[in-house]
Amino acid sequence: MIPWAPRPPVPGPFSPRRRSRYQPATPADTPITTLSQPWQWTVPRYIAYRDGEIPPIACAEGESDPAAFAGNALYCTADDTIAYSVDFMTELHDIGGPSYPMYVIMHELAHRASTLSGRVGVVSRAEENQADCLAGSQARLATDADRLDLGDAFSGALLFFSLGDTRDRGWFDRETATSDGAHGTPRQRAQAFAFGYLRDNDTCFRLGESPTGSVAF
Repeated sequence: MIPWAPRPPVPGPFSPRRRSRYQPATPADTPITTLSQPWQWTVPRYIAYRDGEIPPIACAEGESDPAAFAGNALYCTADDTIAYSVDFMTELHDIGGPSYPMYVIMHELAHRASTLSGRVGVVSRAEENQADCLAGSQARLATDADRLDLGDAFSGALLFFSLGDTRDRGWFDRETATSDGAHGTPRQRAQAFAFGYLRDNDTCFRLGESPTGSVAF
């Protein structure tokens, strides 16, 4: 998404409060055996909320400031819930069409899949790159199933580029890979999504193993 730059939400789109996993094309009652250990994909619980509200999820317990969740989407490991701001999704839809909010949900589902499979990224930035990559893998599955056209698939890379961790003030340069909420740069996020679309899930999980949050191979 160029030239659009997202509002700087707190803590930011794709916040550190969540983690998710993926495999939406797999039936809910089918054990997943393609990873290191078999695991069961279950239907996630979704919570929609408006900016100015605190979503009714376990990760919001003790939080009194609704701004912490404004303009955001997150996967909460405490109660296996994906929560998203309707206002944020509407803004994305207005800018990039229906595929933009879909990619946000794909990213959160990727955090969920990593959690359920026990393959969460080793540091925050690596986990975020891994989720972007798995979102790209989901986009490829949707394209192959004729549920997503190629143009929408490429728009995913533009979206993640626009959500890169620059915050317009060089926050990326002042963060370490282990900082809460550390995401990749625009280039890293777009590249991670492209790796997932063009390669495979193993590539994504290798991104999650980088102690520096690197996307280079």
